[in-house]
Amino acid sequence: MKLERLELWSFGKFQNRSIELSDGINLFCAENEAGKTTIYAFIKGMLFNVERGRGRGAAKDAFHQYEPWRNPTQYCGMIRFESGGRHFQLERDFTKKGRKTRLFCLDDGEELSEEKGDLQALLMDLDSAGFENTVAVGQLKAQPGEELSTALKNYAANYYTSGAGNMDLEAALLGLQKRKKEVEGLLRQAAQKRLAKREEAERAAEYTAKEIDRIQREAASGEEEIRQGKRLLDTYEQAREEQVKKKFPVKAGILWMAILLVSLVVLPSPFRYYLAVILTVAGILAVFLLMRPEPEQGQTEEEQTVRRRMEKLKWNREKLRSERRDKQVEYDNIQEQIAEACTISVEEKELEKRREALILAEERMQEVSVDVRKETGLRLAERAAEIFGEITGGRYPKIFIEEELEISIFDGVRKIPLHMMSRGTIEQIYFAIRMAASEILYEESWPILLDDTFSYYDDKRMEAVLRWIAAQKKQVLLFSCQNREKEALDKMHFTYRNGWD
Repeated sequence: MKLERLELWSFGKFQNRSIELSDGINLFCAENEAGKTTIYAFIKGMLFNVERGRGRGAAKDAFHQYEPWRNPTQYCGMIRFESGGRHFQLERDFTKKGRKTRLFCLDDGEELSEEKGDLQALLMDLDSAGFENTVAVGQLKAQPGEELSTALKNYAANYYTSGAGNMDLEAALLGLQKRKKEVEGLLRQAAQKRLAKREEAERAAEYTAKEIDRIQREAASGEEEIRQGKRLLDTYEQAREEQVKKKFPVKAGILWMAILLVSLVVLPSPFRYYLAVILTVAGILAVFLLMRPEPEQGQTEEEQTVRRRMEKLKWNREKLRSERRDKQVEYDNIQEQIAEACTISVEEKELEKRREALILAEERMQEVSVDVRKETGLRLAERAAEIFGEITGGRYPKIFIEEELEISIFDGVRKIPLHMMSRGTIEQIYFAIRMAASEILYEESWPILLDDTFSYYDDKRMEAVLRWIAAQKKQVLLFSCQNREKEALDKMHFTYRNGWD
């Protein structure tokens, strides 16, 4: 890949600033605040978009840092580059409202899409992090209180253990992990759905059980009231029968005597005697039938009220029995639902099988990834050692990155721990590891961006690195606040382009 032209239409301090870039070294030499860092940020922002923070840190993020000074509503630019032998133009609008990107091929006018991955394909999978950690070389920054050697060791260890060079494996792992999360999410949803169903059924069962208990208590109360009513009616009936028994003998005797006398006086003998007997029996029977009271006869208003209440209670008893049967059937059905909800569903079993399969696949992929990472780490150490040997004149032919992630160099006689090296030597190792990583990780040759990289280099070290860079025939963007680099390039008669022209 090669950068050909930068158009800072409105970015940071620049307005309508055009910068032509050539093969080889492009030198941006100027004092601080001249805009070197802004150009560097513009290149990164055009290729990978401008980072925007969240929360309290948003005010200090790259987006706000490089908002145009004059007109923040115009926040845009263009970059032309070559990739795979074809020429492209990329335009970006960084504003919050605009926020759009145009990408098209200058050779045939074909319009491409960043959303569909066309830009990522042209960048050969280089992302913002890879850009910062490989081809964009600044000074090795040690944290406060952290030794420089430790910072470098951590940097190298990141490559040795992360397997950043194995993009396909990493993508496959990420894909497996994403699918596993999706399946686990579906599994949780199914379990939650089953649990919710069980809880709902349990609530329904509790309510139905309470209803059955209420019906049973109401039925028991009704049965007790019916028994009390029966006892009360029996009392009424008994009293009425006793009253009838007291009155019946007197009435019956009077009627019998009257009938008998009439029969003896009126009828001639012997018929009078036969008829008298017949009439007497008939009369007694008739008197008995006539004198016997009907159930409704002789009932008090209170007794009638009790009888009506009894009929209502008996009707309610049948109703409660029917409700009890229905509620029991409903309760039994709910218990079946609860039992079903306590059992893992077919869907959950299938999801669990898929999850286990993905876990197994992930484990195997991890094993493969570890092997590849080790291989990548060895390749990184070997290539970094080659570069380091070239820029040190063969003084240190080897770099060792041990399994314990301890870095040391070999001077031909002994291994020297990193912490015993000078700042300049450590910076050279840092440069060598970055260059080696860029070669191993990415197939396409990328431009090298050097941002005050040589601040801790002596002239000899700096000239050695510049000589190595020139020999690689790569495009280089060299940013410096000093004239050392320019003087060294002129001294060695290396051709370069002034980036400010």
